[in-house]
Amino acid sequence: MKLRLFHAKILSAPDAEPFDGELHIEGGKIVYAGSTDSAKDFSADREVDCGGNLLMSGFCNAHAHSAMCLFRGIADDLPLEDWLYDRIFPLEKNLTQDDVYWGTMLQIAEYVRNGITCVADMYFYPEAVVAAAKNADLCLALCYPSNSYAKGDILAEIEKNYLLYSTMSDRIHYFPGLHAEYSCEESLLMKVADFAIETGARTCIHLSETLKEVGDCTVRHGGLTPPQYLHKIGFFENGGIAAHCVYADKDDLALLKQCGVVPVINSGSNLKLASGIAPVYSMLGMGMLPALGTDGTASNNATSILREMYLYSCLQKQTMKDASAVPAEAAISAATKDGYAALGFKGGTLEEGQFADAVLIDLHAPNMRPLSDVRKNLVYSADNANVLMTVSGGKIVYERGKYFIGESLDKIYSECEKRKNRLMAQAGF
Repeated sequence: MKLRLFHAKILSAPDAEPFDGELHIEGGKIVYAGSTDSAKDFSADREVDCGGNLLMSGFCNAHAHSAMCLFRGIADDLPLEDWLYDRIFPLEKNLTQDDVYWGTMLQIAEYVRNGITCVADMYFYPEAVVAAAKNADLCLALCYPSNSYAKGDILAEIEKNYLLYSTMSDRIHYFPGLHAEYSCEESLLMKVADFAIETGARTCIHLSETLKEVGDCTVRHGGLTPPQYLHKIGFFENGGIAAHCVYADKDDLALLKQCGVVPVINSGSNLKLASGIAPVYSMLGMGMLPALGTDGTASNNATSILREMYLYSCLQKQTMKDASAVPAEAAISAATKDGYAALGFKGGTLEEGQFADAVLIDLHAPNMRPLSDVRKNLVYSADNANVLMTVSGGKIVYERGKYFIGESLDKIYSECEKRKNRLMAQAGF
């Protein structure tokens, strides 16, 4: 589809000044982003008058467990260990491929409503996740989440999926990985590390999320923290992404940077589980470029990158007792450009040749006025109600209350309620 979005205020990159202009899309890519006066004739299948609203890159959710939205609201107000072992693992025990498909579809409806066009999904049944993501043409990084409690040959599953999904599409990537150091036996961690070394693959894992995790790891591995231990066995030989990094100290961060590992910050989930606040200020000071994630909606319980941007910036201001720390532009970069780069996708900015992933933000709403500084308003004032339209892969997937994601909301809601009830009964809840 050829799409022309005009009469827009365009934020082409996080550090760019917004300008008045238009965007031309063809074949899922941006073919023009500039002023109307400089635009060449473009015969579009559809033209959209943006009404002077803000057009910017779609958001990247660099750490999520999409189908966990089936468990939204049924494992709340619990410490992480109780939440995981007493509620989530029993619920996940009976998940089917169809459960994951419909749970992912529910999450995709929320993603596109919130302007999210790129997701790193760490969950089971990747074929179901891919089928759901294709309905909305999302950019998808599949991250394997298994652990030593899982049945079957985990390494064989990783090998199969890596070969299949690494070449399927330029909008699908696959990261071999595991749930966490504490949930995996050393033999399994080393097998996955060896596979990544042999294939040149980047890996993914939950890392240094709680103080207990770090302390227990040092006891198990002769004083080594999770980043130090995983580095020792070669798990990060080719870099990768590490979710949370709340208790990564400066030595850990230096090691992660050296290895090319990108921390993914999940402030909302970490706050709700009382896990802590990641040292973003130190990461940025060391030249790292963290990405933003929401984690799953069983722990967050929302997938709002706009809220995560606010927390990303403001929690550091409080922690450092410095209101100038982590400015709005850094938060926008983490939510767009740096997220896409972390997952290896050609997007995150509105520039020629990039993926046509964009979001239209309402600048006429009271919370965005006056227009003193659009970028500051985006981080400190905007919420999901300001999302007017989401374009993913050149396809309009959400527009002013209407969803174009391959399944009706009524069907999605019905399937998810039914499946949530069955899973709760099977878990004895």
